[in-house]
Amino acid sequence: MNKSVFSAVSITLTAVLMTSVNLTPNTAHAAGCQTLSSSNLQERASTYQPTIQTAASQHGVSPSLIKAVITVESCFRSKARGSLGEKGLMQLMPATARRFNISNGYSAQQNIHGGARYLSYLLQRYDGSVRHTVAAYNAGEGRIKLNRRIPNQTYVSKVLQAYGKFSGKGEATASNQPVMQKASWKKAVTPAATKLASASLSSSLPWADLPTKKSSGTYTVKAGDTVYAAMRNTGVHVKQIIRANDLSAPYTIKAGQVLRLN
Repeated sequence: MNKSVFSAVSITLTAVLMTSVNLTPNTAHAAGCQTLSSSNLQERASTYQPTIQTAASQHGVSPSLIKAVITVESCFRSKARGSLGEKGLMQLMPATARRFNISNGYSAQQNIHGGARYLSYLLQRYDGSVRHTVAAYNAGEGRIKLNRRIPNQTYVSKVLQAYGKFSGKGEATASNQPVMQKASWKKAVTPAATKLASASLSSSLPWADLPTKKSSGTYTVKAGDTVYAAMRNTGVHVKQIIRANDLSAPYTIKAGQVLRLN
């Protein structure tokens, strides 16, 4: 057997094996999902409609936005897994799952509620801006600033394309329509959170691990954290974390390690 034939056979066998054991990368699961017809997307979402509606109501986020994020993240595959450990419908990072008390990332109910809570928080952080909220959901809060250019425009456009289909409006209109009324923001936060909001973020809040101006300037690494998880948890850009701690590629960090943030 010549080399070209052998290579072709090897590639074919590899593809078959990957398909049979479901090792296809998660990006393939959701690739182009936002380009499906509105009716096709609605059909895919229908399985999770009750949970999405409940989460949307409870956390004050538009169900169309939740569905749009799921479309791009997993194309409604509840067992999807990303290369950095992202899990489930909304592809929650391990650190994000811990942040919002999600014990089973593959549970559709827990995953959707966790993702909705994160979107709710981001909408508050970015004054209701859909584009900035979606960008931060994908890239992390440390990389997205209200007064700066959004670096992951392609991802944002994909979500907005799906959002427009679920809401029945085009992408441009969908990006400007309210997904969370300001009056609903307080409702999206638990009573305990509202009561303690002025106390520099109590440990009872789901995003209490974010640093404040009074932060000690350090972050203790949790099991399963990567430098990107540390960035998402602290809001400090990954480059700054690497620089402050003299980390070398592949930037491995260990549970219990105390990282400097400045």
